[in-house]
Amino acid sequence: MDTLTYNQSEIRFGNLKDSGFNALLSSPRYAQSKKVIITDENVFDLWMEDFITSFEALSEAEIIQLPPGEENKVLDICNHVWSALSEYEIGRNDLIINLGGGVITDMGGFIAATFKRGLSFINIPTTLLSQVDASVGGKTGVDLGPYKNQVGVFADPDYVFIDSRYLATLPNVELDSGFAEMLKHGLIADADYWNALKSVDPKVIPAGLLETIHQSVLIKRKIVTEDHLEQGQRKNLNFGHTIGHALEGFCLSKNKPVPHGFAVAWGMIAESFISREMELIDARLFDDINTTIRSRYTHIDISNSDIDQIKPLLLNDKKNVNGSISFTLLTDIGQAVYNQHVNDELIDAAIRFILNREV
Repeated sequence: MDTLTYNQSEIRFGNLKDSGFNALLSSPRYAQSKKVIITDENVFDLWMEDFITSFEALSEAEIIQLPPGEENKVLDICNHVWSALSEYEIGRNDLIINLGGGVITDMGGFIAATFKRGLSFINIPTTLLSQVDASVGGKTGVDLGPYKNQVGVFADPDYVFIDSRYLATLPNVELDSGFAEMLKHGLIADADYWNALKSVDPKVIPAGLLETIHQSVLIKRKIVTEDHLEQGQRKNLNFGHTIGHALEGFCLSKNKPVPHGFAVAWGMIAESFISREMELIDARLFDDINTTIRSRYTHIDISNSDIDQIKPLLLNDKKNVNGSISFTLLTDIGQAVYNQHVNDELIDAAIRFILNREV
């Protein structure tokens, strides 16, 4: 069982049943705590029986099932959960266990961090996206309409348990979605990792995939440990997300949601295009990024006529300063620079570039 720490969190890699999870729940820290499991309907059907029966300490846990999907990562759902926690008489010494993908770890962490001014919580991510990104780093929150993660707090889980066994039941689209964040980690921080990932197919889950997940978590852990509240270099993790979140939010507003990683993948192409146009990277590097990502991700169902509706979503991005849209851009493979302000014409050109299916 490999273990990492960051801030107040401990990350354990490997089979959950061999992780000491039951002993932890029975330890003095949690033995007297009421346990509440927050999950979604898909994970409940696939994994809950195995989860509950495998750990005696969960025999009396309350289970809260939420509807799946980004469209349900909203305050309305939080209100229902907070009401349920009140009915269960959950107190500040009790424990929330988030079992699910990024929506569950984002929203479950936010629910825990804000109920009675903060409960302890543990994340057990069940998707590739949540294992390499969403469950690690302390960002929690919910969406407001088409605006991603507009309401939230920084709150670290006590523990994160990363078990690649959960990936076996994921549809291929979810594996590809998570892989986009891994590609991002290589692009902003590790050229060797980026090059190694080119030969990895996340839809073929070998035993060694846990090592690759571990590498992504190492990259993110180093960044968030040095800049937990995103005042500096943590902003590099937003590469691909400024335009990516706008694409995702637009599709969500049209009731045709796209996986987060697909939106980020096309956002990375767009923001690499901007990097090239601003002469931060050369054409050779841009072509490498563009070719690699386009070969893996299908186009998002939007058209040139939608651009005028997509661009206003950029103005509500959390990274903006004084109304100026702020980007993280690349200066090389494995190197990024944040707080880059880009003119409107170049943003427009970048979006049009990714909509061009002939490139």
